[in-house]
Amino acid sequence: MAKSSTIYKAEIIYSNLNNHYYDDFSLTMAKHPSENEERMMNRLICFLLCANQNLEFTKGLSSTDEPELWEKDLTGQIVHWIEMGEPDEKRIKQAAGKSHKVTIFTTKKNTAEQWFEKIKDKVPHDKVNIFHLENLSEENIIELVSKSMKLSCTIEDDSIYLSNDQRTIHYKYQRKI
Repeated sequence: MAKSSTIYKAEIIYSNLNNHYYDDFSLTMAKHPSENEERMMNRLICFLLCANQNLEFTKGLSSTDEPELWEKDLTGQIVHWIEMGEPDEKRIKQAAGKSHKVTIFTTKKNTAEQWFEKIKDKVPHDKVNIFHLENLSEENIIELVSKSMKLSCTIEDDSIYLSNDQRTIHYKYQRKI
């Protein structure tokens, strides 16, 4: 029998000082059986960096036709396609064809640079943004994980701070394209 996804809830007090956007989010995330908690939390970081009330998690790893997150308009058209990892050129072009905007977040510095050099001249720069996420904290982001999380998020300059009552995790995000 196949394992099912594990459900996590996150209540987030959100402050984006760069965009002057402040909100509260009640999110439900499904952690795919093949996904570890760090990857799930990195998806949460991606959500927070692109946050708005229309952004939602997709089936993600359970579906090859969907990104990690997307924003759709009232007609069902994909406005923003958000991918995590190092997708191939074909997938990036397909995403750009299906949406108005594509954002890709990489997390593995050692392979991300090689991947970026390989695809940077082959993707539509008018639609595609690529960022690299790096944890600057001594602690791993999984230290924040619980089935029901109460978190605070602050975004300022090129940093995102995610906190609970015990600790704060600091990520830096760097734009590549």
